[in-house]
Amino acid sequence: MLDPDDIAIILHAIATGFPDRAVNVVAMSDKIDENQRAVLWGALTADPDRSTQARHFGDALRSLGAERHSVNECYRAAFYASDDWKKLSSNPFFAFFSADRSGYPLDKWIHYFPIYERHLARYRGAPVRVLEIGVYRGGGLELLRNFLGPDACLVGIDIDEVARAAARGYEVEIGDQADPEFLQRVSQKHGPFDIVIDDGGHTMRQQTASVEALFPMLKDEGTYLVEDCHTSYWPEYADQGPDGLTFIEWVKARIDDLHAYHYSRSEHLQAPWQTCLDGLHVYDSVVVLTKARRAAPFSELTGTSEFINYPRQTGAIHLEMLATRDAAISRAADLEAETAAVRAQAELETAAIRAQAEAEGERSREELRPLRSELAGVRSDMARVSADLERLREEHEQTCSDLLGSWGIIREMRQSRSWKMTAPIRRLKNTLPPR
Repeated sequence: MLDPDDIAIILHAIATGFPDRAVNVVAMSDKIDENQRAVLWGALTADPDRSTQARHFGDALRSLGAERHSVNECYRAAFYASDDWKKLSSNPFFAFFSADRSGYPLDKWIHYFPIYERHLARYRGAPVRVLEIGVYRGGGLELLRNFLGPDACLVGIDIDEVARAAARGYEVEIGDQADPEFLQRVSQKHGPFDIVIDDGGHTMRQQTASVEALFPMLKDEGTYLVEDCHTSYWPEYADQGPDGLTFIEWVKARIDDLHAYHYSRSEHLQAPWQTCLDGLHVYDSVVVLTKARRAAPFSELTGTSEFINYPRQTGAIHLEMLATRDAAISRAADLEAETAAVRAQAELETAAIRAQAEAEGERSREELRPLRSELAGVRSDMARVSADLERLREEHEQTCSDLLGSWGIIREMRQSRSWKMTAPIRRLKNTLPPR
């Protein structure tokens, strides 16, 4: 295969208008076999246009298994030899990228820029929050700052500590984009985000883990953009995601989710992919997911000319029904307002009555205080009288007991022999005059 120096000579000859020199390099090279020579010769001679020659030459190299870098140089030459760069010159991303020769390092596929403008233009000048996965040396953040404006809050994620120092002036969190807990912490600290751009490690596990963690936390009407999805086709990036899927295969499953209303029998569709994935845009190497809660889809028929010969009586009835409905709604609103006013008045009157009752209760309590004091004195006197009565009762009972005892003694004495013998003396004594 031709080496990079040979390819550079061929592309220079094409760009400067000397295709014969380019053909001569292919014809005289001893680094290719005859089959390769025929393929490359045909690519250089099939069309006189410089841009077409460069592009066909890149196609031929790609078909022969040349290094990606060499093919990339051919397509670059084809782009700048055509008018395509002029069409793209009005794109703000491309304009900044082309002019910024001494700023932060930035490595981008040129065809990404129209995609960026298409999906990010609506955020321009707004105070949006943006997360870029894969900061490298800060060029991507600077590109977004130039486009979105000074009100945008830009945050980066990178696994390399050097990125934090290189992207001076920007907030950069260090961590693994395949770690959902790390991504959740970043979102809680700096989000929720309106825009997420994944330009990180590009492995299948990284791309899938990041979108599954961050898309549910994305703001409504948000945009999630994944770059360099062509790595799904490169074996060196086959760090497989869930179920061994490439990221593009994961995206194909999301297409099914977009159509879930038309085939799923589940009462509740799965969030967020079947309910909040508003759109899925697939480009060469770029996938864009937009978030919004979608209304359930339905179809409707119109254009049937049903207005022709539409009965006036039916129309009048419909209008009368609408008028009656509007009147009922208005009356209901009036009644609700009147009810609210009556309720408010009742609450005021209730509060006044409660306050008056409390005031009267307080006055009654003041009047009762001396009466309660007098009652307490009476109760004390009654207690003393009760004690005296109890003492007198006890004394009475004791006196009665003593009298009963004395009466028993007297009765016994009267029945004695001596009492009977002295009876005449007592009678005589009673007849004598007192002294």
